[in-house]
Amino acid sequence: MALQVVIMAGGKGERLWPVSSAQMPKQFIPFEGDKSLLRATFERSLDLAPVENIYVVTSKDLAAKVTEEVPEIPSGNILAEPVGRNTAPCIGYAAVVISKKDPEAMMAVFPSDHIIREPAKLKEAILFGAKALQSHPDLLITLGIVPERPETGYGYIAPEVVLLSQGGLTLKRVKSFHEKPARILAEQYLRSGYLWNAGMFLWRVDTILDMFSRYMVDLSDELMKLKSSLDTDPESIERFYLAAPKVSIDYGIMEKASRVAVIPVDFGWSDVGSWDAMGSLFTTDAKGNTIRGSGELVDAERNVIWSTDKHIVLIGVNDLVVVEGPDAILVCPRACSQQVGTLAKKFTKGDKQ
Repeated sequence: MALQVVIMAGGKGERLWPVSSAQMPKQFIPFEGDKSLLRATFERSLDLAPVENIYVVTSKDLAAKVTEEVPEIPSGNILAEPVGRNTAPCIGYAAVVISKKDPEAMMAVFPSDHIIREPAKLKEAILFGAKALQSHPDLLITLGIVPERPETGYGYIAPEVVLLSQGGLTLKRVKSFHEKPARILAEQYLRSGYLWNAGMFLWRVDTILDMFSRYMVDLSDELMKLKSSLDTDPESIERFYLAAPKVSIDYGIMEKASRVAVIPVDFGWSDVGSWDAMGSLFTTDAKGNTIRGSGELVDAERNVIWSTDKHIVLIGVNDLVVVEGPDAILVCPRACSQQVGTLAKKFTKGDKQ
């Protein structure tokens, strides 16, 4: 069973507005060094599969930008979505394309906009999971991040009995998935040994297509139509997406399926999901401030500054986010940074009141 890698790169990164936008979402932005998040994800994927086995699913509007960022990927492996429909149709589309090439392939799915500081550990986890699929081919495997703190911005996975163990890695059956919790509940999850849901998956392509037929029948019917006409009818992709529901793979399949397992991992992961998270990732001075670009702080602690062109100066303030984007400037308390995505949606719609 050959391993095929699918990178999901259609997100808008709205929670990192105004630096990230629909035209330049966060997967194309370098947050660490000079490599964009997408480029770093692609290079990690090369440790798992040859370039011809790596696919990127992105929006039609971003396909050219993906080609610029990862020119090594064959053009036929860049799968452009005419409209966004969340992760279930995205993964289904990729599964159909891969199944036509290799119906028994293993399929690893990664978001394009995450930071992983210890990629060797990611490789170990995926290879461990791939070996597990040889003896348990009907499993749906996800990676669960060992949490560092009670986090309200992530979903959680509740693991239970150990199915396999090898070399310090374990594969555990999943008891349940949980949505983003309130603070008190997040603290309970931490004490109970729950894991952060990172949205990374591994399964056989025939297994995931079977799960679509069991739990998302209407979408499965559309996937089969797509599979039969994909090579002969270019319009079939648009018809599929127009008919597809907007639903996540977690809600559509993972929360319903019975044969779901998780590999607990700790490899320096972050989804860079807010400006507050940026501050936790990239602290740059003794007072806990994070500065990207040009900035100066006086009697100021735990602030996050992102400067594009201008020199930003803060005096006597703590726990602020100050971000200079191409078209706007954001100032807010770090504790409110999860609300930025809602504001970004408002601006995307042209409502700037």
